[in-house]
Amino acid sequence: MICILCVASIPSFAQFRLGVQGSFTPINYWQTDGHGGLNPNQFTWELNGFQAGVVGEYDLGYSGLVLQPALMYAMNGSHVGQSTGFLNNPSFSYDFTDTRIKVYSLRLPINLLYTYRIDSKFKVFAGIGPYFAKNLSGTEKGTAYGDSTNNFNTTYTFPINNKIKFNNKESAAFLGVSNVSSIDVGMDVMLGFQYKKVEVSASWNRGFSRQYYTDQVNMGNEFWNLTVGYIIFGHERKPKL
Repeated sequence: MICILCVASIPSFAQFRLGVQGSFTPINYWQTDGHGGLNPNQFTWELNGFQAGVVGEYDLGYSGLVLQPALMYAMNGSHVGQSTGFLNNPSFSYDFTDTRIKVYSLRLPINLLYTYRIDSKFKVFAGIGPYFAKNLSGTEKGTAYGDSTNNFNTTYTFPINNKIKFNNKESAAFLGVSNVSSIDVGMDVMLGFQYKKVEVSASWNRGFSRQYYTDQVNMGNEFWNLTVGYIIFGHERKPKL
């Protein structure tokens, strides 16, 4: 924050604006059938997530183009159900796990916006750009369901409470192993409007990096951001006469 304020005070950055943002984020994972066990898009459900942080805007001349970097603390993950195909042990056959994966990260989206001013108070904008994220911490919690190999009429439940480890190894939540990649890279597509100093936008975000995988499926981030922001200080570049 201090560095951004110092840069914004330089005359060449006179059209730089600084604000804050917060988002309600329905989070989920995309899936690919990388291991021949799970039908893609069959066993994931959305969770309620969030992101919040600071955002900068810099006018690129008088063209209506705006560069918008931001630094966000964000939550990603998914409600995941994994079906049969798990390893057996002498006592039980593990049939299904139902877990919630929650990963907390620092995210840097860098969007290029095209803005159109309708009047002195109101403008609309659309944008696209990449994001980069560093995962910091996380958990996978839920339940594993298993049948007794001696009595298949009896079903047992086993609690899962795993701390996420950040690496590119395979996960097996029912064995206490939950791994997520330490880095995520993806893209944003957004639409929004600004009234005075208040910005409202919606964006679709798709990660390119595999974040989590099992012996059945590959998964990565896919989520929406429903965002409200406020410009703390700074002025827009006035159009040429």
